[in-house]
Amino acid sequence: MSSAAFEFAGGLRLRVTGDAGAIRHARREYAPAEVDDTGPVDLSVNFGRIDGGGAQTTADEPAVSPGRGGHKTVRWQVDAGDPAATPLEARIETSGWPKSFARSLVQGYVVEPLLSVAAARRGIVLLPGAGIVLDDGLVLLLGRSRAGKSTLAARALTAGRDVLGDDQVFVGSDGSAWPFPRWLRFYPDLVRTAPSSHARLRPQARAGLRLRAVLASLSAGYVRPSLAIDAGELGWRWNPEARQIARLVLIDRDAAGSDLEVASGSTEEAVDWAADLLREQRSRLGLLGGSAWITAIDRAASAERGILQHGFDGLSVDRLAIPGSWDAPTAVSATDRWLGIDRPAASRR
Repeated sequence: MSSAAFEFAGGLRLRVTGDAGAIRHARREYAPAEVDDTGPVDLSVNFGRIDGGGAQTTADEPAVSPGRGGHKTVRWQVDAGDPAATPLEARIETSGWPKSFARSLVQGYVVEPLLSVAAARRGIVLLPGAGIVLDDGLVLLLGRSRAGKSTLAARALTAGRDVLGDDQVFVGSDGSAWPFPRWLRFYPDLVRTAPSSHARLRPQARAGLRLRAVLASLSAGYVRPSLAIDAGELGWRWNPEARQIARLVLIDRDAAGSDLEVASGSTEEAVDWAADLLREQRSRLGLLGGSAWITAIDRAASAERGILQHGFDGLSVDRLAIPGSWDAPTAVSATDRWLGIDRPAASRR
């Protein structure tokens, strides 16, 4: 067993312990934030055996019961530990194939939700959203899965813009935001939703996307994992410095109607929107951890609401309603045009 430590915004520290595969996965995901594995941490996650074995479920959708979960070909068992402990300590056991798929899922379902609870203790929010620097400053895009955040981030990077994160960013009560260094997740349709970005990827990454398209076709959609890709392939460079948020965009990807619609929103609406995203992100952690963790998550949510209320105060808020009937390329291209991501330098605001 070995370990690796990572330090994020506000001094938030994570330690991951486990076999070579677990450590390799953590280092791949969070490499820019790796620090010497000394001193105290806010969250310690141990990948290894938990007595009782893994969960026995192969449901088409992620299934969760106390301490156990699974998705299709992979399973996991979680001991989330005491939510009142300092540091937070969790143990995770994964099984099934491919192992990388299991690690990626528990990263999103368990590790990062735990990290968000630890972040709230430090007075910052690990917020589900994409941070893209446009001509008027840093814009936070808040939307559920399928909103196109990762694809828009890929397009922005290809256009030479700075990106703080495609899926999560840290936010403080003073309206500052910090990057969350994590690999991007793409599906085979990237060739249609962001063709210039797809063309810029290394041949190995493009081959990986093609392979996933074949697997999805052969399995009639049952096997459809995303591909983790180093944002550096699209020109991303690590910059841990904070940036002030310029405005917020709330993306509704399942709106009625036949055209993209934009309306002004309020700070309270943005806070509610963000709170809903955070609640969804941690829903599986609550089920896995039991009643004590549900209480702890509620406490973190209350702290986060106060942080976001201050951080979002005075910011411009837009609600972007995208027809649910649109396919992904149409939706992403329309959002890109409205945001001005690919606007030529001479015509940028």
